[in-house]
Amino acid sequence: MKTFPTSAVWCLGILFISVSLITTGSSEVQVVGPADRVVAVAGDDVILPCSLKPSVNAEDMTVEWTRLSLKAENVHLYRQDRDSNEDQFPSYKGRTSLFNEELKKGNVSLKLTRVTLSDAGSYRCFIPTLTSQVKETTVQLLVGAVSQPVISIVGTKGWGVVLKCESGGWFPEPEMEWLDSSRTILPADGPPERHRDSGLYAVRRHVTVDQTDTNNFTCRVHQLEINHLKETEIHVPGEVFIG
Repeated sequence: MKTFPTSAVWCLGILFISVSLITTGSSEVQVVGPADRVVAVAGDDVILPCSLKPSVNAEDMTVEWTRLSLKAENVHLYRQDRDSNEDQFPSYKGRTSLFNEELKKGNVSLKLTRVTLSDAGSYRCFIPTLTSQVKETTVQLLVGAVSQPVISIVGTKGWGVVLKCESGGWFPEPEMEWLDSSRTILPADGPPERHRDSGLYAVRRHVTVDQTDTNNFTCRVHQLEINHLKETEIHVPGEVFIG
């Protein structure tokens, strides 16, 4: 019976263990996305997070970003150590990029510039070259739109002054309220008037205010889903109340 030297057996054992560790390690690498949806405002730049855990070098991997709709849209493709966007969906041309210096750390997040409302949806980050079962993750993107409210003096009612606040170009639908100088919410003259045009919401609300020490009043418009708030303050001259 042929026997191997002890040193040879030891080397083979080490080689076997090393290969096992590499295989096990690669199979444990997973694609990980954010726990919550990503929120952006139209016109801003946004990052869709995606990374490899544990962190491994992704420079030699293929990274596919697609938008999941009725027909998958090619958003960004990285392969063979470079971007390969010949078949990129037209609306994303010139607006996508990866963080090339971060690829070696396993960061395959996508930067999307000049976000539009039509960019909202589900995005898939897919690494087909991984040997593990978890090769992809989905990132939800919510895109909102905001605008500054505008206040005007409508007239007088008894001893009070009627103010009007208007704000259009919002998405999703916002809430509007009036506040005095101490940040106390004022009772408005009825419910807000709302309408929708070209997919965007506009809201209008009146309030009748009495003269105060400051005569300063604020219209606040806020949207909880995108966590955005806009305020405009007005100072009503004392003579307006007297008139």
